[in-house]
Amino acid sequence: GPRQVSGGQANGGTPARRYTLTLCIWHLTIAAMVFEKSLTAMVKGIRANRGKENEYIQTCIQEIQKEVTSKNLSTKSMAVLKLAYLSMMGYDMSWATFSVVEVMSHNRFGIKRPGYLASAMCFTDTTDVGLLTINLFKKDFGSKSQYESGMAISCLSSICTPQISRDILTDLLAMLSSSRAYLRKKTVLCLFRVFVKDPPALKTCFPKLKERLGDEDQGVLTASVNTFLELARKNARNYLSLVPQLYHILVNTTNNWLSIKLLKIFQLLCPLEPRLPAKLAEPLTNLLNTTKAQSVEFEAIRCTLRTMPEGTAIAALAVEKLQTFLNSSDRNLRYLALEMYKEALEKPAFKERFPIPDLHSKVLQCIEESDPTARRIALQLLDTIVSPATFVDAVKKLMDFSKKALINDEFVGTILRMGARDRYALVEDFAWYLLVLADISRSVDSLYASEVAEQFTDISVRVAGVRPYAVTLALSLLDRDTTVTTTSGTDEDEAHGQAGSMDVVPAMLGACAWVIGEYHEAFESPADACLIKAAKALLAPKHTQTLEPAIQTQCIWAAVKLFLGAPRVAPAAVSELRAQLTAQLPGFAASTHVDVSERAALALHLTNFFREGGLADSSVDGTSLFEEPLLPVAPGAQKAVPVPDGLDLDEPFFPEEQVPQAVFAPVRMDPTDPYALAATYKDDLGFLAAQEVPVAPSPARASGTEQSSMFYLGRNNSDGDAGDGAAQAGQQAAPAAPAAPLDPLEQMRERLAAARAAGGASTKYEVLRDDVRAPAGAPTPAAASGSAASKGAASSAALPIPPEKELSELQGRLWAVCYSDAHVRVYFCVRAKNAKKQQLRIELRCERVDVGSNASVANVALKLPAGVTAQEVDASGLVSLAAGSLTERSAKVRATLGLAPFLAPLTCSLAAEVQYSLVLADSAEERIAGAVELRLPATTFLAPAVMSEDDVATYMSSASLEKTAQAISLPAPGKSAAELAQELPGIVGRCAGLCHFYGIQSGQKFVMIARPPAAGQTSPLEGQVALPEGALIVSMCHGMPKDGSLEIRVTVKACHQGVTADVTVQLTSVFRELLEG
Repeated sequence: GPRQVSGGQANGGTPARRYTLTLCIWHLTIAAMVFEKSLTAMVKGIRANRGKENEYIQTCIQEIQKEVTSKNLSTKSMAVLKLAYLSMMGYDMSWATFSVVEVMSHNRFGIKRPGYLASAMCFTDTTDVGLLTINLFKKDFGSKSQYESGMAISCLSSICTPQISRDILTDLLAMLSSSRAYLRKKTVLCLFRVFVKDPPALKTCFPKLKERLGDEDQGVLTASVNTFLELARKNARNYLSLVPQLYHILVNTTNNWLSIKLLKIFQLLCPLEPRLPAKLAEPLTNLLNTTKAQSVEFEAIRCTLRTMPEGTAIAALAVEKLQTFLNSSDRNLRYLALEMYKEALEKPAFKERFPIPDLHSKVLQCIEESDPTARRIALQLLDTIVSPATFVDAVKKLMDFSKKALINDEFVGTILRMGARDRYALVEDFAWYLLVLADISRSVDSLYASEVAEQFTDISVRVAGVRPYAVTLALSLLDRDTTVTTTSGTDEDEAHGQAGSMDVVPAMLGACAWVIGEYHEAFESPADACLIKAAKALLAPKHTQTLEPAIQTQCIWAAVKLFLGAPRVAPAAVSELRAQLTAQLPGFAASTHVDVSERAALALHLTNFFREGGLADSSVDGTSLFEEPLLPVAPGAQKAVPVPDGLDLDEPFFPEEQVPQAVFAPVRMDPTDPYALAATYKDDLGFLAAQEVPVAPSPARASGTEQSSMFYLGRNNSDGDAGDGAAQAGQQAAPAAPAAPLDPLEQMRERLAAARAAGGASTKYEVLRDDVRAPAGAPTPAAASGSAASKGAASSAALPIPPEKELSELQGRLWAVCYSDAHVRVYFCVRAKNAKKQQLRIELRCERVDVGSNASVANVALKLPAGVTAQEVDASGLVSLAAGSLTERSAKVRATLGLAPFLAPLTCSLAAEVQYSLVLADSAEERIAGAVELRLPATTFLAPAVMSEDDVATYMSSASLEKTAQAISLPAPGKSAAELAQELPGIVGRCAGLCHFYGIQSGQKFVMIARPPAAGQTSPLEGQVALPEGALIVSMCHGMPKDGSLEIRVTVKACHQGVTADVTVQLTSVFRELLEG
């Protein structure tokens, strides 16, 4: 017995022992799996460690790093799944991409699925191991399980690259013919992502993809239509050949989702095929009349309004159906209707053909929507549909809404946009509109404060008839009862004065000051009291000195204008105004703001100079200053003034003020008793009493002064004496406190209503719609600079550059032939440059040379060179110039090029290629290709460099520059030398604008400065090397006008000889085009 047991143990033990050993091993394996942290456990742990999530996640990442090295693929799969979750939280998992591929290679669906998920989330075009997935995709495409194949297709759509696409495209095409509809649908949807990454693949797959439009499965058909919709959004012209099939599907389908997608495609195709809208009229009418799905009905309405002519019956039916959406109780449908109305009203003929009487009221109702997007679209629509007849009601409604809303800027912005449209074309009562602006200005936190002030000033300038009301309203906004600011006022008087004032945005105060100073003669006669009141309001130190420095200077100068104009308007108020200025201006002259101090000192000097009886026996006043208009000072005039010797502009004008230290000393009735309570409020607020300046006791104090204090507590009558009775009697005899003053704006409204009731309701204002120009007798800047130059004291000034719209129109005239053969001629023009977006817009057009011949030319396109991109290229890399047959001349075609490859300011000739189809008589069609040279001038790539003349001189003296000079003589028949001298700044300004220079004018000499593209980049184009950092291109132009001709000498300096030569050629060419045409 014992021997047998011993021998049995040596040979592995009894069966019971082997079973026990196996069970232990199994338990240990299960325990190891249990102690591995699953995704659910990790998520619970993250939530449990609130505030310490990052520390916990770092611990989890360390555990995952160990798990991904495990040989157990189940453990590795769970680790990859946890990494995918952490990547969604922003943690990097690029270090585990190889482990992801390993998990993807497993045969079991449940294990490989986390790998496919993680790769779709973290793989990019630069992931090296992405190429290892190609064979995995091919293997899974042939899987017996359609879900494994579908998983691989979904992953491919996310991580596809051009290289993966080229290797996997054949397998995808085979999947399009799969017997399983699930895989065909997945493949069709995946192909769109493949085409985005690899555009040439579209040509290969197009025939097979087109066949899917006849698929019997609705899911595959819907996926195919959706794919073609997304492709058509990129370039719809490529899919005009699909119109018959798409039309057949639209007529026969009952699938609402499919109908919506088809209608979206036809909206893109109708502008390209003029015959298509008439063909769609019948199916669209059927959809509008029969469909019960509101989504399909709305899409049919949108398709109709976008594609059908306004005068058709179907357009009227669509507008009628759209009105039911607007009247719906569903706010989502109302929003869609508002958005559609806004789009339709952008067409000028829509409002005339389809008047909608209730639209205005419906829009005003939608403005009260709680949904901000619906409210925003309603405000935009109101801005479109408002008319002079409805403008007043709309503004009143918006003002009511703005006072109820917490954030009212969107309502205020709509009011200001409507009011300023077409130079106040909607405003009929300008006095009422000025009141609206004043009411808006009381919102001190508004983002539109500067715009309100600008409109207030602009209306006062343009509408002379409203100036009397404008100055009165401006005075009511400025007047804050300045009498309470005197030292003799009591606390009660000051509180009462503040009750009559109101908060107004500072910008509006500056506008009011300017209007009062500029148009003070508009005050009602007699104007003495108004001018004195205005001067007190403008120079009230308690209020004015708390404003911004720019507004303080406006107030000071407005007060000076009142004083200088008083002899004409209110002679009796001159002495009072001079006294006001003499008393208040020294306080402003002591300001720490330089502008305020300087303006106050000048104003004080003018006040003392223009005094009564100042020179001999005559009276000197400032009326002579108003005889002629003051001309603006040239922008560069200040720089021409030399700095006096000994003046250091960096030295502060005033010493820095020291902030006084607050004293918090306790003040008690009995300082010796630290436990005594405060007897009065001044004792309780001891720190206030400690800062007050002691005042000598008044010899005679009124008995009612103490009782009038807001802090006074009356004594008990039982403890009083005769003095108390007298005080009580005095208090009873005191007059009642005056009532709070009315709101100044309410007073102005009452005055306006009274004036209207008295016969002013029919007031017609004359509005100066055009911009205010200099008086006819005023010298032009060119003449002024010319006269100064003749005196030997010419000063430099910035050269006026025309606006961008005018420059764009000039650019649009500079066309050149870039290709011509026996059949086709192509024209080219550089139209505009967007420096912010780094884009260059060019325009092209083509025309037939052999008009009337038997040859047929069609499908003219342009192929750009490698390295140059354009937004308008199609999937084959071509810019279409003329689709279909070219009979005479095509329309203009825009191409937007990226400026990144162009680094050198040299003339760049792009070697492009024009392609077109040619069919001669009795011959087959052939594709013709010819070389095209798109010549981009050197100045195309420059940017204006705003500099002073001194900065230019410093740069030219410190840099080593090359130079190119050229003189040209331009004929100008019928023009004298004086006329050419006057036109010369405009000619040079237009040339500077067209060539992207900043100009400085000094007599008949001009300096233009430009900056080349930034250095530090590389370009795929040959010869494109950037200039050194900080390099400039400086051009000096000297005009010599003569009778009948203009000679211009152009000198260009830069650090590269080729740059100077190319820029000189372009400048002289532009000068010639501008003068000769």
